[in-house]
Amino acid sequence: MDERDHADTGRGSGLLARRMARIGLEPARLTPAQRDILDEIGRRCPTCEQPERCAAGLAAAPDRGWEDWDEYCPNAARLRILAALTMFPPDE
Repeated sequence: MDERDHADTGRGSGLLARRMARIGLEPARLTPAQRDILDEIGRRCPTCEQPERCAAGLAAAPDRGWEDWDEYCPNAARLRILAALTMFPPDE
């Protein structure tokens, strides 16, 4: 696996950015506190013990029905919550 594929700075083409796109997480719609959580996830992602499994899951067709990344990704729950929060308009 290419080192650049595993590393992610929150701006680029790493596994985290691909996962966020896959689940519909829109960082621009997060509050500053939520972005802090995303930054923390971004710092933890490069230390993942299963990047090959993550890459394989992302390479699979997204409509395969069920994805198992929740089973191995320590950030799965927080990423899903952040994605859900970006589905709603900000409070006005």
